[in-house]
Amino acid sequence: MKYLLTLVLTSAFIINSQEDVEYKHELEVNKAEYYIGTFNKGKDVEDLADWYDEFADWAEDLDGVYDTMTVAILQPYFSSDLGSHDVMWVNTWPGPGEQFTGLETWITKGGADLLKSLPVTNSQQIDTLQWTVSQPASMQTGNMMYATYADCSLDEGYTARQVYDLYKDFAIYAQSQGDTVGRKMIVPDAGAQLPDGVDFVRLMYTSSISERGTNAELFYSKIGDSEAAANLKGFSCSNASSYFGTAMRTPE
Repeated sequence: MKYLLTLVLTSAFIINSQEDVEYKHELEVNKAEYYIGTFNKGKDVEDLADWYDEFADWAEDLDGVYDTMTVAILQPYFSSDLGSHDVMWVNTWPGPGEQFTGLETWITKGGADLLKSLPVTNSQQIDTLQWTVSQPASMQTGNMMYATYADCSLDEGYTARQVYDLYKDFAIYAQSQGDTVGRKMIVPDAGAQLPDGVDFVRLMYTSSISERGTNAELFYSKIGDSEAAANLKGFSCSNASSYFGTAMRTPE
């Protein structure tokens, strides 16, 4: 996970997404920004939530620029390197147009003043491209969500675009059986670089912590031995890290 959050789009995502090839599923693409840091002395996640309220008040006066942006505050829980950071602030946008309009607004209309009171010192700020495979059952403001990131490598002979179709097929079947996991394939656009041998980062997330357990039980009892699971090929993942946190903002 520490690698998710290093200036390349991998060739698998750039080249294969542009191939003149007929694919089964249309790509669902969005953008996300990861702000990764540690709490300043004497500060904690409650202080960051209070700071979000200041941001939300500021954003209300900006003609809807931030209406399509989601915000989640995530803290590491299961990780091999808990000391590397305290928190991730994640902004998700429908696309680069909305994202960079928001960034321009932040830079030109007072963002620097808000940053003076930010209770976190960021060590990484990463712009990413995300391919959405499936959505969680619901994501409302205030949900206590659970998210797991893992480093993934493509098997020889497979492209990321082929894997997306296979993963989408699996997710459609899984959801028909009651699965409520959101899944994404992620690569950094700027601010980070994937390590050698890693082609993308897989995100699996649910709109509550308990849902993760329910979905795991469903997989092991019903989905794991299915034909859809057997057909899910072309990649393997390792080095997973999990986070819990709160959905602070959902699209209006």
